[in-house]
Amino acid sequence: MVYFVRLRRHRSKEGIGKFNLQFFAVTLPENPSPSNATVGKDYLLYVNTGLVETPDWTLVGGQRGSNLGRTADSIDTSHKTSGGWKSSKAGLRGWSIDLDGLVLLQDQGLEALETAFEEGKEVNVKFEYPDKRYRTGWASITDLSIDTPHDGEASLSGTLEGNGALSGLQEPDPEI
Repeated sequence: MVYFVRLRRHRSKEGIGKFNLQFFAVTLPENPSPSNATVGKDYLLYVNTGLVETPDWTLVGGQRGSNLGRTADSIDTSHKTSGGWKSSKAGLRGWSIDLDGLVLLQDQGLEALETAFEEGKEVNVKFEYPDKRYRTGWASITDLSIDTPHDGEASLSGTLEGNGALSGLQEPDPEI
């Protein structure tokens, strides 16, 4: 990759320019083994403000965290002849998203969540990964709080509990 840098002419006390060079190219190497690690800021939560058939994914603004959790109930399958060791199986599975962030004025994503909470409706959500692949599902809003301290930022927190399965990882629409 080539970068261009512009230098200003530096003058000494005598007024004579020390550098004549105005432009020069700097070539920086690319890392031959880049990390596949990701950073949390690149994961985003959207709420569908359109129709099921033609979703209109609206970003919930001001996000600081949108933590996706998946759980399964533990069913004890221990018995007298299991050699004195406990054993268990995964039972009913579930998922949830714990959301926190800043309150932004006129944020359509937050307004959709507030409307759904007030009307007791489920929301269709999309959890997007940094490479634009995503998972979708339906969730009930079981907590939606806005904190407004006199000496800090207005923040929101909430819990979206999944109703049914969360979709498998889907590829983004190439037309978008």
